[in-house]
Amino acid sequence: MKLEANVVLARCSNKALYGMRVEKKANDWFRTWAFPIKEGDAAEEGFDNVTISGSFYAEEGYPGCPYCGRSNFIVCGVCKKISCWNPEEEMAPCFWCGNTSRVTVSESLDVSGGGY
Repeated sequence: MKLEANVVLARCSNKALYGMRVEKKANDWFRTWAFPIKEGDAAEEGFDNVTISGSFYAEEGYPGCPYCGRSNFIVCGVCKKISCWNPEEEMAPCFWCGNTSRVTVSESLDVSGGGY
């Protein structure tokens, strides 16, 4: 069986960029690793062109954001990009486009990278 894995980009609340490695198991995506990355390196690797749909679970041992340590994130309803999220906050800012919205829980997500 062929391993299906990819990297999607996310931004921390400090606006720093990081890559989130995801691996497909059955019909779900699992976050397995996260690492800091520079915008130029992300574009060079093609991570800015990744679009993935489905459920995103954290695998046991997933370290979370390499800057703030959070494993919670939001997907912006406007730009569809990932930002770290403090689950104690009802409203969440997107650290890509600046949109702020009320957090809702979804079983399936569409995420996109790029567009620095």
